[in-house]
Amino acid sequence: MGSLEQCPKGCYCEASSDTHLWIDCAHGSEKAQQLYRQLNSMLSVEHFRERLETLTVINTPLTRVPASVCQMLKLTTLRIQQNVISELPDNCFTKLTKLSRLSLRNNSIVSLQDGLFDGLQSVGILDLSNNQIAFIGLRVFSNASDLTHLRSLNISHNKLTSLEPWWYYRCILGNETSPVRIDLSYNLISNFTNELQLNFRCDMTRPTGYLDLGFNHILYVMDMFQGWNIRLIEFFCLANNHGHSLMRYNIVGYDYACDCTDFPIYLSLKASPRFNIFKGMYCTKDRFQSSMGQKVLASTIPLSEFICELSDRCPSSCRCVYRPANATLHIYCSSANISSLPLYLPPLPKSYVKYKLDFSNNKHLRHLEPRPYFANASILDVSNCRINNVDINAWRELAKMRSSFAAACIYLHNNRITSLPFEVTSINSNSVIFTLYNNPWDCSCKNRWMITWFKSLSLQSSNGDDAMCASPLRLKGRSIAQSTEYDFCVDPAQRMLKISLPSVLCPVFVLLIIGFAVYRLRVRLYRRWKFHPFDRDECVEEDMDNDVFLCCSSEDDFPHGRRIVELIESNGYRVCYHERDFLPGQLITDNMGQAIERSKRTVCLISRNFLRRLYFSFICQQRFKPTKFTPVGHIHSDRQSCWVGLLFLFHRSSI
Repeated sequence: MGSLEQCPKGCYCEASSDTHLWIDCAHGSEKAQQLYRQLNSMLSVEHFRERLETLTVINTPLTRVPASVCQMLKLTTLRIQQNVISELPDNCFTKLTKLSRLSLRNNSIVSLQDGLFDGLQSVGILDLSNNQIAFIGLRVFSNASDLTHLRSLNISHNKLTSLEPWWYYRCILGNETSPVRIDLSYNLISNFTNELQLNFRCDMTRPTGYLDLGFNHILYVMDMFQGWNIRLIEFFCLANNHGHSLMRYNIVGYDYACDCTDFPIYLSLKASPRFNIFKGMYCTKDRFQSSMGQKVLASTIPLSEFICELSDRCPSSCRCVYRPANATLHIYCSSANISSLPLYLPPLPKSYVKYKLDFSNNKHLRHLEPRPYFANASILDVSNCRINNVDINAWRELAKMRSSFAAACIYLHNNRITSLPFEVTSINSNSVIFTLYNNPWDCSCKNRWMITWFKSLSLQSSNGDDAMCASPLRLKGRSIAQSTEYDFCVDPAQRMLKISLPSVLCPVFVLLIIGFAVYRLRVRLYRRWKFHPFDRDECVEEDMDNDVFLCCSSEDDFPHGRRIVELIESNGYRVCYHERDFLPGQLITDNMGQAIERSKRTVCLISRNFLRRLYFSFICQQRFKPTKFTPVGHIHSDRQSCWVGLLFLFHRSSI
């Protein structure tokens, strides 16, 4: 063909009859602008324009499609590949109504504008892979009346970041024998939008085909459902036709978050394993990894491990985790060094989700106050704190706690609670289980009402029997629920004392009266019964010459003095008597002094003669030398005690 003589320098041109043309400039060619003019001139030849059916232009520096291509109305196959084309012309491909295959791969195309492929009803294969496409107009693929024969659309290895649900309009044109395949793998898709305002319903035309979204930046499959405004039930009914899957999806990748966001999808797919769109999806290593440090398939993760860490309104020093498998939102504030419960918590993701509150091991927590989130909690753990007071309004809120699977639990053990407000007896807490053991319960009489309350707890569970008394000591370690009001209010020791005290006091009182009477009548009794209680030797083991020194006036010697001496000696006592035993030649006072010192007792015969002659004064001086007339009641020497005894004996005796 003569037109091949116009083949650009450095390019290889090959024609097969008048219908096929191959242009390859891999070995070097003119500059892009010059090459564009040469190719445009070459392809403008009439027999190419009217007869060419297949055109291939590869390995050129072209940045735009030659305008002459748009005039080849008989083209069925157009390949403009491995060039540097960055944009596609308007109103060009729309003229090529006989095109069945269009390949623009390995270029630098950045966008696909609306109307680009309008009217191309015969195209079955469209390849736009390995470009820089970051934008696709809303109408490019969403018009079901265009591209009606398109069965393969390849836009892989581009730079798309978001995706509209235009794939639905393409796939509803397929059927079981001729499904539509759309390849969007290896893009940057992470966002899903619905500006087309497509409203998915189960009564819509079911799509048939294969949508490949593998190796994008998809973190959550739920983003697709939410972005495209499609529910799970609609997704399954549109993909299923009498138990047979018409639409398949591929979301293979390594950037999947594997948390609670996609839990509803996991749960549904467990029931319908043939719709496993998670096949080949791997969790990021920061969430799960194998024992060898490798990534783990999302389909192998147990449902209970799909959780979400929440930060919005999560208390400081705490950890908030949503666990959809248990329908719970866990608030972990154990050992968080808090002094009061937080006022607010992260909102519940679903209406049926319940809080699990862990505020245990906070030693600064002393008061349990009401919080609005108690009513939406199934578990409250404030054990191992130092709570000594629970507000009555807090009890009312705690009684409202409910659990979907079991009774709500409130852990108050290992605190410092001594008693409860009496008003708790009017609160219905049958649906709640309390643990109140290891608290210093005060089992005094004023708290006797707690017995009935703890018994009601023990009927619900065994926890009521675990509460033990700490005071008073007589009840320490005793179960409150197994006690009685008698145990609380009656002290056996005090009761025994009350019983025994009258029986003891009466005899004591009688004995005191008898003793007082005996004391008042002692002189008469001593005389009547001749009882001398002080008639005893008070100077035992002392070296004395005489038992008694009888001192009297010489004028009383006969008959009184001698008679007394004879009477005393007749009882076996040794008596010193001045008329008989004083040594001659010594002063009378010296003899009296020695007699007093050497005798156990001194007996004075008091008479007027004795007093007149001052014998009594001398004897007192001799006896009380150490203290100079110290009163008798304050004398401290043993001798003086002997003297006091003799003087008392003499005074009280009836001699």
